[in-house]
Amino acid sequence: MSHDRFDPASISHARAVLIIALVATIWGFGFPATRIVLDGGLSVGALMGLRFPLAGLVMFVIIRTKGIPITRRGVLDGIWLGLVLVVVFWLQTDGMRFTTTAKAGFITGLYVLFTPLIAVAIGQRVKLASALGALIAAYGMYLLVHLRGAWWSGWNRGDVEILLCAILCGVHMVMMGAFTRRSEAWLLAGSQVMICGVVSVVATAFLPSPYGFQNAFAALSHWPVAGAALFLALGSTVFAFWGQATAQTRLGPTESAVLFSLEPVVAAVLSVVWLKEAMSVRQAVGGALIVVAMIVAEALPYMFRAITVPDTRP
Repeated sequence: MSHDRFDPASISHARAVLIIALVATIWGFGFPATRIVLDGGLSVGALMGLRFPLAGLVMFVIIRTKGIPITRRGVLDGIWLGLVLVVVFWLQTDGMRFTTTAKAGFITGLYVLFTPLIAVAIGQRVKLASALGALIAAYGMYLLVHLRGAWWSGWNRGDVEILLCAILCGVHMVMMGAFTRRSEAWLLAGSQVMICGVVSVVATAFLPSPYGFQNAFAALSHWPVAGAALFLALGSTVFAFWGQATAQTRLGPTESAVLFSLEPVVAAVLSVVWLKEAMSVRQAVGGALIVVAMIVAEALPYMFRAITVPDTRP
């Protein structure tokens, strides 16, 4: 069997930008797609139990087609990542039952800031830009969520669940950074998605109505629900993993930060234009500050370095 692998360096820079921009846009579409599925009667557990096994199966086929060897270390690393991933997506999906699509997108985007902060907690150094970005994001989230009254006014169960999801996304990113140094990226991706699917199916099988698979067939008989679920499995999961694996290494941190900031913006625009959800000016400013914070945390150090480091080329 051939072990020929796709070389990310073989794609052009312009194509890499296009792929990552498309990944971020698809993730943004994933929020209204989740809303459609949940409003269509499919439970959180049923969505998880359908989305991830299907995506995992497709990714396994890709792994075998690419001739990637299935190693014990890669599978074990994937299991640990999958256990974190299932909690991440369960919190995010369940949280969307209680909060708006736009707020879900913006709060989820905070993982860009939580990732370096979690790295600090395990002994790595933090950049000043990351700390500045965290402060900007904290104020942005205050404007996005808080309502006049008590300090906790405006927060609901969904906001808290998605904030926890963003924190765990940061944990997942740090783990991925460590595991990709010793295991094949596609094997890590496929195994963690499959583990996420298996855990979701087992957990959902024991949930009582309406939280299990009881209403799944009736919900999926409506094409918008079935189409949205298929989009989440193939677009937001399989394509997104493929895009990151093949294109992100061709981009610098500045470009990646700017492109990934499209995700919450797309989610917010679609929530207002497509789903007709309300958003105040105050909330829009808060969401914009979160996007600015994401870009500041990731891009500012490299932009500053480009300005201050002289060009010594002849």
